[in-house]
Parts: sequence; C-alpha cells; structure tokens
Amino acid sequence: MDIDWLAASEEERKRLYAVTRDVGKILNMSVEQVMDAALGRTAPIGTDYVANFRKGKIRRSFAKLIYEWIAEQHVDLGRKYEESWFPQTNTDAWGDYVEKHGLRGQLQIKRFTKDELNLIKKVKDRDTPDATLKLCEEFCFFLRADANVHAIGFERYKAKWHVMPLGENGSPTFQLQRDEPHFPIGASGAIERLNEESDLDMHRFAFVVSQNANDLPHKPDIKDIGQDTKLHYVDVFFSA
Repeated sequence: MDIDWLAASEEERKRLYAVTRDVGKILNMSVEQVMDAALGRTAPIGTDYVANFRKGKIRRSFAKLIYEWIAEQHVDLGRKYEESWFPQTNTDAWGDYVEKHGLRGQLQIKRFTKDELNLIKKVKDRDTPDATLKLCEEFCFFLRADANVHAIGFERYKAKWHVMPLGENGSPTFQLQRDEPHFPIGASGAIERLNEESDLDMHRFAFVVSQNANDLPHKPDIKDIGQDTKLHYVDVFFSA
C-alpha cells in the first residue's frame, strides 16, 4: 500500500508512530533517537514533538522522512509491524518458502562466554528476534538431529539471501553429527566460532538438512530443494 505521506491522515501518522516505537524497541532506540536519525538532528521540530507524533499531528514532511528512514535502513523490521507499508521490492520466493515451511525453535544460537556455550533464549514472540548479539560477539549454531545428516545454510540480510560457506575449505555443504549438535565444526573436530563484524540489524539464518546430500539445494531456490528435507530457521538481531 503506497501512502502519500505529504497528504497522510492523522490515523496514518498515529500508526507510523506505533511502528517507529516498535522498531525502536528492537533497535534499543527511543522514538526521539529514531526521529533524530531520520531527520538528521537539524530539523526545527519544536517542543512536545513526540507527544504530537503520538497523536498523529507530526508534520507530514517529517512523517515522510521517518518512514523513508525505516524503509531504507530497517525494512525487515518495518515489515514485521506494518507489512503493507514495506512490501518486498522483488518476489522473494525462497523467503516465502522459509516462512511457510521452515521450523522455528529447534535451530538455536549459542554464545561463547568464557569458553562456555550458553543458549541465548527460546522463541517467545514471532515479532521479536530469537536472539540478540553484539557485533563481533562470538557464537555458533545448535540443532539436534535424529541421525547424521547433510546440511547447507543460507543467510538473509536486508532482503538478500546468501549461501554460507560452513563446510571444510569453504564448502557450502557439511555434515551435522547426531552426537554433536553444535556447528560449524572445523577439520580438527572443534567447534568453530562465528561472528558478525559490521552488518547491524536483523539476520535470518536458514538451514536445509537431509540424509541424502542430493536433496540439498545449491542456492536459495525452491526449484532446487528435494522432497525429503527439513528446513530450520532462526532470526538474530545484531546490535552495536
């Protein structure tokens, strides 16, 4: 749904306030901080501007800038709270497939703390990330398998999917061992540590597993996935 923010109604601006507040909570930013980021701190916003925003009385030109900031910087978060305002620019068939057929809650993130692995948290709310990590914080994945299986991982960031090279020598495929649910595992048999160095915001990690390696997709494409597979995903928010 396209909105002409320069002609937006009070109700639409009230809804934008709610989206701004909810996105800000995940980003650990106040409404004021989101407004500062969107408006560049130079706009003469006057007094009681947050109260006016909450009532839907914010200037339409400011509403336009705030919407555009969310759409450009945090579109995945915006889509969680007002999907019709933040449509996907291209048909994301793989993303839709993960959302509809993927299992959430079994694939987990574990943080390295003083050389110990700690589960961050379990899924409580579909509108919140499964885990929150800081940039450069070390982590690994955790997924229990009934038998030794072949796997491949994909990562989505800002609506684009990428293959994850978690196998030996940068291979995209690897084996998940029944007796070792942590991964990736290095050539020495030790758990390898992962971290995100620079890309803030929400990331989705999706793993396809199968006892038959030929069933694994080689890229994020629904035409490439075999029938005897399981798909698991986890949403992780990386903060500064």
